[in-house]
Amino acid sequence: MKYLNVCFWMVLIGLLIPAAAGVAETVYVSEDFEITMRTGPGTGHKIISLVRSGKALEIQEKGEDWSLVRMRNGKEGWVLNRYLTANQPCAMVLQRVRQDYDVLVAKFTDMKKNFNELNAQKKVADADLSQSRQDRDELSAAYTTLKKDASEFLKLKKRHQQVAADLEAEKTRSAKLDEENMQMKRNRIIQWVLTGGGIMLLGFFIGLFSSSRRKSRSSLY
Repeated sequence: MKYLNVCFWMVLIGLLIPAAAGVAETVYVSEDFEITMRTGPGTGHKIISLVRSGKALEIQEKGEDWSLVRMRNGKEGWVLNRYLTANQPCAMVLQRVRQDYDVLVAKFTDMKKNFNELNAQKKVADADLSQSRQDRDELSAAYTTLKKDASEFLKLKKRHQQVAADLEAEKTRSAKLDEENMQMKRNRIIQWVLTGGGIMLLGFFIGLFSSSRRKSRSSLY
């Protein structure tokens, strides 16, 4: 039933499509059987060939019941018109449709294979992208931590520099105080030496003066 429907629609489409213009009309042997090609337009003439269904023939002379046709190999002869049709037989159309279908199936298989390969590549790319995003987030977190640590380090460094400067200033002040203390000690020593010397010199003069007075009193007596 499906085969008859296909033939019906193919024949209908063939009738709607005008035949291509040319010197000789191309016709086909209808359906799936063989017809005889004879030397003349009648069954009394000699059979020169058997033509199978689907063979393309060029009409050289069209008669009422018989037509002179030429095969593609150049052989000519007469065949009955009722076995000729301007449309390709359904079997040929079906065969061509099947061939086209097989080509489309092969293309679909290739496309599906390519799709699966692209899908697999996409999955790999998505995994790489996810890993890259994870690495980026980890690097961002590490950078934030490093930035925070760097900020703390800079604060500690600044504080260390301040403490070092204060310590250096304290050392300078301590050295200055030590110098002043030493100077005061030297001054006290000098002062003690001078005081002691002055006392000794004063005692010497007092003793000398006392001795002179005692000598003067002795001379008076």
